[in-house]
Amino acid sequence: MSDSGTVYLLLPSPRSTLFPLLIKYLNLDIKVSDRNDPEYKAAFPLNKAPAFKSKDGWKLHEAMAILQYIVSLKPESCKYKFFGNDERDKAKVWQWVSFANSDCTGIIANYLFRSHTEEEKKAASAGVDKAAKEFEDQLKQTKFLTGSEATLADIYCVGLFVWGLDKMFDKEFFSKYPSIHRWFRALCDSDPIMSPTLKGKDATK
Repeated sequence: MSDSGTVYLLLPSPRSTLFPLLIKYLNLDIKVSDRNDPEYKAAFPLNKAPAFKSKDGWKLHEAMAILQYIVSLKPESCKYKFFGNDERDKAKVWQWVSFANSDCTGIIANYLFRSHTEEEKKAASAGVDKAAKEFEDQLKQTKFLTGSEATLADIYCVGLFVWGLDKMFDKEFFSKYPSIHRWFRALCDSDPIMSPTLKGKDATK
């Protein structure tokens, strides 16, 4: 299955960062643009990104919907198990993508951009720790979020940690959550979709 069109992104938001890597890996005929594109402004009055418009005018917004659609365009030769091995794996993939897309993005944004006083920072930090514990508890049990192989859940969720790297996900954070760090490094260095861009990425502070 193939398609051509344009995906409009808001970078470096973790709701957008996977798309250029995914499009490149799948070798899709999809242009990457942003919200300053005049065609975007005309087509998407809600001003929400990511958004996708095909050459025949079909439009789609919301990150999860666009992810599902773009993955559906993968060539038959693609062996990456985006949704794992069965329906339970697939359900877990969407659980983690949804958790990252809604709860976690908001929690991190609250810490980075909306907390100005020490009291606000402390409250925001507690929210970060609560979400991080969910990842750590799972990654103590399994190599990746849904099992022994990376899926769409992993390559989407790792964008959260790239987004906040050194700003909040520093060496101290990763020492507190070693399973997250092991998972983060594995994806950055070895995943065929992520590693061409993220190889060697790690906290420096």
